[in-house]
Amino acid sequence: MSQYSSLLLVLLILCVASSNSVSAKVVDVDVICRESSDHSYCSNLLNSKRGVDLVNLAQYTIDVLNNNWTHAYDLIRDMTEIAENDTVAGYYDRCATDFSDTNSIAISLRDAKSNLNIGMYPAMVKESVDIIHYLLDCIRDLRKHDTSPLLRKYVANFQQGAQVFQIITKYLNLGK
Repeated sequence: MSQYSSLLLVLLILCVASSNSVSAKVVDVDVICRESSDHSYCSNLLNSKRGVDLVNLAQYTIDVLNNNWTHAYDLIRDMTEIAENDTVAGYYDRCATDFSDTNSIAISLRDAKSNLNIGMYPAMVKESVDIIHYLLDCIRDLRKHDTSPLLRKYVANFQQGAQVFQIITKYLNLGK
């Protein structure tokens, strides 16, 4: 019986060590940020979590994106309500749909977080692409009308964060 207990203990240690090696994927922040269109934003974002692996950077970036999503979505809804006419309200409404519909940024963020938790990195790459796709749809609608500077700022911040997330998922998927 103690042989089985010892064997189970060894297997447990191997499983924990194996899962730790997956989460210990580290890529230099500068390597990630060189691929970003805004190196400064990327560096500020990722260096605030200095010394962590890609999995933790991905989790942190998802948390930041969720926070940025909330600010942008709330402002989009507010802008929809105070729009000067139905056409402008329609632009905001379509953008709100890109943020929170069945196929949207919110759902893709949720799925990315779930896929991160179970180590499904290829699925995370797909979610990061979807996030950018929905965001670009929203940006196209917002460009049809001169929107608030604050909303432009929120959407731009979200776009920068989404791009950083997409780069991180690439490295997670490549296993670097």
